[in-house]
Amino acid sequence: MEKQGVFQFDIEGEYLTSLAREWFYVEGKGYDKCIELLNGCMSGTDETKDQIRRHAEDLLLGRAALKGSTREGSYHLEIYGPESEEKMPEYMNVWDIVGEQKKVKDELERYKRRWKVAMKMIPRYLKEEIGIELDEDLTEPESRPVVSRDLDNYMKRMLDTEEHTTEDYGWLEPNGKFHAVKWGDHQEWAYEYLESKAKTEEEYSKLPRLYEAGDVLTKEGWVLLHNPSQGIAMATKDSSKDYTKAQKEFLFDYYIERNCEEEANDIWKEREQL
Repeated sequence: MEKQGVFQFDIEGEYLTSLAREWFYVEGKGYDKCIELLNGCMSGTDETKDQIRRHAEDLLLGRAALKGSTREGSYHLEIYGPESEEKMPEYMNVWDIVGEQKKVKDELERYKRRWKVAMKMIPRYLKEEIGIELDEDLTEPESRPVVSRDLDNYMKRMLDTEEHTTEDYGWLEPNGKFHAVKWGDHQEWAYEYLESKAKTEEEYSKLPRLYEAGDVLTKEGWVLLHNPSQGIAMATKDSSKDYTKAQKEFLFDYYIERNCEEEANDIWKEREQL
């Protein structure tokens, strides 16, 4: 068979590390999917499957990282000791995520209890009418459908047919200027923004990694409007900074437009940065 050409491809460890963490923490692709990706990136050694899986988990937690380039022959895995682990961005703090999951689980249990009480109190004919709407038999004791907060939030946004003055997701500057960003693209947008501001080689060399770009903006006082479950956006800022007056005004209007009075009022309860 005649050769038409030869192509050489390069694999960069830093890119794969960033990609796997983005998948896991930002895009929510799931543990198994991310581990499968990393297993494929660390094959061809004498390590057992269990050892490779442990390395993959360490990489997601900042205890290890893929480095180097296959083209240069420097592609390898670096494993860090307790004192040299990578400082992960706040939104990649797995312990905070576990804490939030516990809160959601507790809230889910409260909804279950409320539903159970409601099903005991209402008459059978009402159960049948509700069951017709839900396409479920609610006359059976084990029927306990529950709507989670995330799903409720998502449905609220999907059923919102009003036209708003701003898009649902994006970045908000301290001066109140809003930059609309597609869902899930906020880290990439942040990196490209910082990259566009780099004017010299020195500034360019100090650019953060892709998954750290958002943290840089929030530390500069920016606010991220995003929601991993694609519901009404949550305002995320650096915990050490307060909203500016311009940001409060924007966020108040943003939530009022979407009939989220509680969120709008919460914004004004925050201290204001002069």
